[in-house]
Amino acid sequence: MSSAPSESRLRLRAVLNAQSTAILVACLLLAAVGAGLVYTTHVDPGTTEESRTVSSLTVESEYRHSATVTEPNAVFATGSVLDGRDTYFTRIAPELDVDVATTYAASSAENVTVEVGSTLVIRNVGEGDTVYWRETEPLASETVSDVAPGETVNASFALNSTAIDGRVASIEEQLGASPGETETFVTTEVAVDGRVGGVPTASTQTLDMTLTHGGDTYSVSEPGVQSDTTSRTERVTVERSYGALRSFGGPLLLLVGLLGAGGIGYATREFDLALAPAEREYLSYRDDRSEFDEWITTFRLPESVHDRPTAEAGSLRDLVDFAIDNDTGVVEDPRTGAFHAVSGEFVYTYRPPAPTGSGGDAGGEPDGAAIGRDDNHADDGPSSAGDVGSAGDSPSADTSGSAGDSAPSDTPDTAEDDGSVMNWVRDAIGSESPDADAASEPDRDDGPGPGDENAADDTR
Repeated sequence: MSSAPSESRLRLRAVLNAQSTAILVACLLLAAVGAGLVYTTHVDPGTTEESRTVSSLTVESEYRHSATVTEPNAVFATGSVLDGRDTYFTRIAPELDVDVATTYAASSAENVTVEVGSTLVIRNVGEGDTVYWRETEPLASETVSDVAPGETVNASFALNSTAIDGRVASIEEQLGASPGETETFVTTEVAVDGRVGGVPTASTQTLDMTLTHGGDTYSVSEPGVQSDTTSRTERVTVERSYGALRSFGGPLLLLVGLLGAGGIGYATREFDLALAPAEREYLSYRDDRSEFDEWITTFRLPESVHDRPTAEAGSLRDLVDFAIDNDTGVVEDPRTGAFHAVSGEFVYTYRPPAPTGSGGDAGGEPDGAAIGRDDNHADDGPSSAGDVGSAGDSPSADTSGSAGDSAPSDTPDTAEDDGSVMNWVRDAIGSESPDADAASEPDRDDGPGPGDENAADDTR
C-alpha cells in the first residue's frame, strides 16, 4: 500500500509552515470584505434616489374608413359597405366615410376634455418640399367633455373622391400649369386636457391620412393606431437593494474568512509545522520518484546480483542520473522497496527513507526504517534480524514506533471539545500511529528475504 496519507500531511505542513502568515492575512482580508458586505447589505444598506412615475396619460387615435356602393354593378350589391380597404372604386363608391376614433388611458382622471379637428389639404409640391400652391378645407371638429378613461370619442366626416379630383383639375386649369406633384391628404389634430392623477395634464397628437386618385380608383393610406404617452415623474428616496449574489456572498465570505483564520491560528499554535530533516528528505524522495517514474522499472533482481559490491546513492536523482550516464536502467525491488542500478562489477543502490509516523516529530524514523517491516521477515528469526542490522537499521525503528504511540500527546486533552473545523485541522496535519505507517508500507523491506544467503552484500 502507498504512504499517500502521510505524504499529504507532510506537504500540508510544509505549505502551512511556509505560508501561514500570508494565509492568515488573506483569511482576515476575506473576513473583512465579507463583514463590510454584510454590513452594507443587511445592516445599513443606505438610500438612493430614483425617478417614480406619479401620473401617466396615454392617448390612442386612428382613422376608420369605409365606402358605400351607390351604383349598380355585377359584383357588389347596391348599399353594401366596403370598409378598411386600401383601394376603392370611384364609379360605384365615390364617397369615403371617415371616423377619427380617440380614447385615452389613465390610472385616475377627472374633467378630461377631448378635442378632435380634421382638415382636408390639397397642395402642389416640387423638389426640396417647395409648395407651389395649397388649399385647405375644414372637415369636422368635435369637442367632448368629461370623457372617462377608455371611452371613445368619434369625429366623422365624408370625402367625395370625384369632387376632390374635379377640384384639383379646376385649380390646375385656372393656374395654367402644375409644376410639382399634387397631393391630397387629411390632417387631424387631437388634444386631450384634464386632471390626471390629481395633476393638470395635456396631450396633443397629429395624424395624417393620404388619398391618391388614380382615375377609376382612389387609394387610402393611413398610419393605423397612433399612441402617445405623457408622464409626470418625481425624484423619491428609497432604500438601496442588492441582488442575491451580494446578499448571500457577503455572509459566505465572512464565514470562510473566519473559519480559515481560526484554522490556521489553531494549526500554528497546537502543532510544530516545521519539517524535520528526515521528513524533508522523504518529500524530496517522493518528488524524485514522481519525476523519474518513466526511468524506473519494477521487478526483482536475481540473487546473484547482490553478490557484487554495493555502492550507496545519496538520492534517487543521483541514482537515475548515474544510470542514464552509464546506459543502464533503474530497478525498484517490489519486495524491499530499494532502487538498484547494475553497472560493471558494482550494484548501485538507493534505499528510500521511510515515511515519518509523527505529524510534527523532529525525531522521525531514520532512512531505511521501513526495511524489514514485511510481516514474513519479522518471523525469520536471527538470520532476518542480522540482515536488518546489516542494512543499517537501528533500534530507532522501535523508538520511532514508541514516539508514534505517544504522538497523541501533541493534541490537547480538550481537543474533543474543539469545533468541527479544529477537528479537521487536527486530523489533516496531526500524528499518524506507527501501525498506520506500517500498514501503508507492508512490502518495503531493505533486507533480503529468507534464503538470500548473500543478502548482506546488499547493504555494504
